Amino acid sequence: MKSILAVCSLLVASVAAAPLEARTAPSVTFSLANDQSGANAAASFPADGTSRTIASLFGTSSVASNGHVWATSAQLTAFPQTITCALTNNGVTIAALSAERTFADVDGNPNAAIPVDLTGALINCQA
Repeated sequence: MKSILAVCSLLVASVAAAPLEARTAPSVTFSLANDQSGANAAASFPADGTSRTIASLFGTSSVASNGHVWATSAQLTAFPQTITCALTNNGVTIAALSAERTFADVDGNPNAAIPVDLTGALINCQA
């Protein structure tokens, strides 16, 4: 009986001491386009649920001008099938993207291409 308890204790201790396998978040590629200027740019980052600023992702890209990021649309171009993304600007969700809905008109007007200043916007993707 004591030997069974000792074996069980060793098994429990070895399982508890085993390192947990780290799960790496899959990558997502998110792009912005400005249909008035013709500019577009893409950024890839882990879909780990972290909010990222559009300025940090696109501030030096072709959709940036004079310190501002201007876009008329947003799109997921590479992503896992379980992806969900929210693009928020001034605390308001302007685009909810997923594997089923990969494109968004960020100005909200499908009949016009009106660039929106997304410099202060955030993108948050989770898979």
